[in-house]
Amino acid sequence: MTDKKRYEILDSLPTYGPMYIPVSDNDEPFYSEGFPVRFYKSDGTNWVANFRPGWTGLNKVFDFKEYDKIIVIAGGLGYIMAPEKEKPLSTFGLTINEIFQTDNGSLVCADGISFLILDNLTGELWRSERISWDGFQNLELNDDIISGQSFDPTNSIKEWADFSLNIKTKELTGGSYSEFAKSTPDVPKVILENDNKINHWWKLW
Repeated sequence: MTDKKRYEILDSLPTYGPMYIPVSDNDEPFYSEGFPVRFYKSDGTNWVANFRPGWTGLNKVFDFKEYDKIIVIAGGLGYIMAPEKEKPLSTFGLTINEIFQTDNGSLVCADGISFLILDNLTGELWRSERISWDGFQNLELNDDIISGQSFDPTNSIKEWADFSLNIKTKELTGGSYSEFAKSTPDVPKVILENDNKINHWWKLW
């Protein structure tokens, strides 16, 4: 017995059939073509979501069947979806441009200056300290450690600073912006955005 299909990424919005449903992070109408995904409900019906994209070109879908949740990354903007519902349970990010998945299913989302982590074990969605001024390179995920180099415009000799972040303990080592913030107390370490901590994101209904 094969698992039932829960979603399908479409090349474009369908030209016939029921009207697609615009999905955004603020409930505003959205009718340009974004990231179209078809969801299949348990009763055999389906519906097409047209996701309003964020500010990057990254489009990804991750299915968490054990929680009946599907994570959609549309142009760098994250949506927590339930296939049966036509509105997002919550949204996160905006400029996600690279994403990794750990062996336990957690998602590690890079947005150029910090990381958003959807912890699959605790259910917590949290943001790291700001690590880079603007940009990462050579990112790698090994076990619970995300590492790489962060851009440093203040250093004309070495523009890329090494860093590592333990996504289990939240311990950060290195990083261009974070090291600058340590020596400049008035500089904020945490990014102030609308990514409030969500405990048990997979328990949202």
